[in-house]
Amino acid sequence: MSPDDHDVYFGEPGLFMPEYDEVHISVAFTWDLERAKWLKRQWEFIAPVKIGGPAIDGEGDGFVPGKYLKKGITFTSRGCPNRCPWCFINKPLKELDPVLEGNIIQDNNILACSRKHLDKVFQMLSRQHAIRFPGGLEARRIRYDIVERFRSLRINELWLSYDNDEAIYDLMKAAYLLKKYFKRWKLRCYVLIGFKNDTIKKAEKRLVKTWEFGFLPFAMLYRNKKGDYPKPEREWRHFQRTWTRPAAIATKIKELLN
Repeated sequence: MSPDDHDVYFGEPGLFMPEYDEVHISVAFTWDLERAKWLKRQWEFIAPVKIGGPAIDGEGDGFVPGKYLKKGITFTSRGCPNRCPWCFINKPLKELDPVLEGNIIQDNNILACSRKHLDKVFQMLSRQHAIRFPGGLEARRIRYDIVERFRSLRINELWLSYDNDEAIYDLMKAAYLLKKYFKRWKLRCYVLIGFKNDTIKKAEKRLVKTWEFGFLPFAMLYRNKKGDYPKPEREWRHFQRTWTRPAAIATKIKELLN
């Protein structure tokens, strides 16, 4: 997701640096704040430094979609109308105007937007190739008319989200509508694991069920606002690694279902 041009850096400045008028540090997650402050001190030897991003000042009226992201990634809305206990997004849904060009839609909840806004987004996407929706589409908002719109596009990947047990029926319905037209390698699903009273056994059951519905599941391990992982951390992180690599996932599924 991060940009890859010659003016992008990850970490402290090198020994020989070009001249810059200003340095911007964009912080996405709250648990990276201390690292950002440290980086600010390092880069102040090069140029004046500004720290911002979702983790610090949210995304105010000056938000520019895709400014600190790789070319092709865009946002058409910010925030979300839901208030899920596992999610840190606490801003109301805001549709951005104009809709900026891009083939990778990173919105938090694009399908919660109004029909008028979606019309603009799909019109923009009709000019794009290798289209991806990696933000995690809300399964209960997948309807026949939405599927028809997806079919009209050059889709590369559709990512859904499976965040709690109650969402299983919505995911099942979405799978029924989507898998008629899209193969598994295009249908992917983030499966939240490790939240509250979750266990590895329960998480594995959800991941397998997601596969059976026709999606390629990817485990998303919960972290709290401090950045802490669930306990026992080592076991959870090892479990997650297995369920984030397609080849390992296929091997694990074969082992569990045979």
